Amino acid sequence: MKVRTEARREAILEVASEVFLELGFERASIAEIVRRIGGSKSTIYGYYPSKEALFQAVTLAAGERHIRTAFDELAAHDIRSGIHGVLGSFCNKLVQFLCSPQMLATHRMVLAEAGHSNMGELFYEAGPKRGACELAEFFRAAMDNGHLRTEDPQVAALQLFALLNAETQLRWYYRNPPPLTEQEMQGVAERALATFVRAYAPPSATKHCNDDAQR
Repeated sequence: MKVRTEARREAILEVASEVFLELGFERASIAEIVRRIGGSKSTIYGYYPSKEALFQAVTLAAGERHIRTAFDELAAHDIRSGIHGVLGSFCNKLVQFLCSPQMLATHRMVLAEAGHSNMGELFYEAGPKRGACELAEFFRAAMDNGHLRTEDPQVAALQLFALLNAETQLRWYYRNPPPLTEQEMQGVAERALATFVRAYAPPSATKHCNDDAQR
């Protein structure tokens, strides 16, 4: 019974994602989701009490499916061994996620609806805000261990996200942007990380760079 229940939940999320992306948050309805998946409204409300809760679950499921492992690797990393390797891997995976067709469509939908409903807030709470908090915890540990200059780790997380979006966000505004190659996405991640590391280099690293420059 539990297997069937989980399978039903996943099916609801998959169909709901399609309906939200196709119709937008306001025009999407529980009735349309039920029409496509079968059953009754009460079945869906048994899992999710409202359309808003369902949309948050869809957003969370997308992150869990595509980018959860990258955050788990950060959480499990031994911070004493340094951060550049694991942070580089994280940035590569996040850029690939941000450039995926699903995320492109999701961002467009959220932007279109944000001025008419609380959809933007729901998306932010379930996705970017949660990710920024987890990344901030990693940065806090990195700062405590001397790998980064001590600043507000939450701001540092937001700034790294902004750098990773700097070269990809413009794709939201074009109708059919060409897909980026693996090499291009890796370049985006590497440039963003290099800029971030220069900005947050610990005082000792900055001093060594200055000393080398004076020699």
